[in-house]
Amino acid sequence: MKKIAIVCLVLLVAVTSASAQAQDKQRANDLKQIGLAYHNYYDANRKGPTKVEDLEPYYEKDKRITGLLNSGDVVFLYGADLLKQTEGTSKTVLAYEKQVPEKGGLVLMCDGSVKKMTAEEFKKAPKAK
Repeated sequence: MKKIAIVCLVLLVAVTSASAQAQDKQRANDLKQIGLAYHNYYDANRKGPTKVEDLEPYYEKDKRITGLLNSGDVVFLYGADLLKQTEGTSKTVLAYEKQVPEKGGLVLMCDGSVKKMTAEEFKKAPKAK
């Protein structure tokens, strides 16, 4: 009986871990799409988008991404100008999962890359202006 309980616990941990990894992968992909949309908008307009509606055409109005931005599950720093990022675009935060400031998580950098940061790393990272 004890062996069955241990096997069940191990399987539950494995399934939970796999589910969390799949969610991280999906969220990283969503952040990359937001980054690409930002760069396409910036290239077309020579300024950063100021609202979700500015970005929507550049990620083909994906309802999931719009929902993440509108709900605040992903925090986007609107109005950011690529040319004003003095710390470098690969070091400057453009968007992040809402729990990042307290718990860490995935962060979109101004160069379009996605990084996993601790809350402490996030606090020290420059934010897009």
